[in-house]
Amino acid sequence: MRLNKATPVLIADDIEPCSQFWSEFGLECTLEVPGDNGLMFAIFSNGKSELMYQTRASAELDEYNAIEGVGKSIVYVEVSSIADIREAASRHPLVKAEHTTPYGAKEIYVRDPAGNVIGFAELPAAS
Repeated sequence: MRLNKATPVLIADDIEPCSQFWSEFGLECTLEVPGDNGLMFAIFSNGKSELMYQTRASAELDEYNAIEGVGKSIVYVEVSSIADIREAASRHPLVKAEHTTPYGAKEIYVRDPAGNVIGFAELPAAS
């Protein structure tokens, strides 16, 4: 067995603010599914990275039991340069200030408009 791809699906009350959030970090909305009260599902991608958002109301209509107990998530995003995302990150609620881990990654954690924690990390160059 081989896994080909993993894509997080994050639950949000309102997807539109998440679209603006990810556009600041270089992802664009590549698919939108409208609902009665705005978007109910969306995919954001830059060709290499992809994530999805679904409204809680939409997910409950699909299968309520499947998301029972689902709260907020943490998504870890590798970036080529922490400096490239520093300004955009500064416009969002800070969860953990920029720091360097014991293994050499430069990281910063912010909260997206849906309440999920997004960690951006510049990994050390391989030796």
